[in-house]
Amino acid sequence: MLNRLSGRALLLAFAFAPHALSAARAPSTTCQFQSANGLWTGSCGVLFAEHRTLTIAPAKSITTGVWQKGATPTAVWSGQMTDSASSPYAVEVEIYSGGSGIVRTEFGWYAVSGFALSPTDLRFQIDTSREIIPNELDRQILRRAATILSSASTWNRADNRRCPPTATTWSIYCALERATIEVTGGFHHRRPALEVVRQIVEERTAGRNYNHRLMDYNNDSTTSLNDVQSLFAEALKRADS
Repeated sequence: MLNRLSGRALLLAFAFAPHALSAARAPSTTCQFQSANGLWTGSCGVLFAEHRTLTIAPAKSITTGVWQKGATPTAVWSGQMTDSASSPYAVEVEIYSGGSGIVRTEFGWYAVSGFALSPTDLRFQIDTSREIIPNELDRQILRRAATILSSASTWNRADNRRCPPTATTWSIYCALERATIEVTGGFHHRRPALEVVRQIVEERTAGRNYNHRLMDYNNDSTTSLNDVQSLFAEALKRADS
């Protein structure tokens, strides 16, 4: 069983090298839940290389921002995912007509299919073979973040991953957070727009001893404003492909 340190290493592997552990992932896993006291508790078997328990309940809305334009979920569920070695991770599930949708997790956003609900049973499948790809809202986020960090006077070179709403300067991470809130009404740090930025930073900084990629790349004295702008430009190019 993973301890806390190895669990953290696994999280970083999924976040920054999403295909590195593909052999350890099942292409699709079935999640099954039973109801008790208004909550639905169950398991997806081995999920992200761990046996995890999920506890979810119906929710009024997604709190971490709209996923896509012109589409409203027919059902929303929220709760947490736990394992033996880590603190609980928040989970949100949004379902659309036909029983398909997405699940938002600490390990990324993934496709959901086969959603079925009865008085005593809830089940669906999660495709963990690849993360949800960026859409038009993600492209808007990247364009807006590039605008926020368009000059040295608005760039915070001492990021601590705290992004107060009253800020007048922003780091790469905080520009993405602010842009996401402006575009979608909420924020999730594993949204596809942020994941594609992380992927590029990982490629650019291979071999550097960073603890938090976006923060440390932002604070690195060798990173220039041109680097930041090219980062968003490259992310937008990949999100368009």
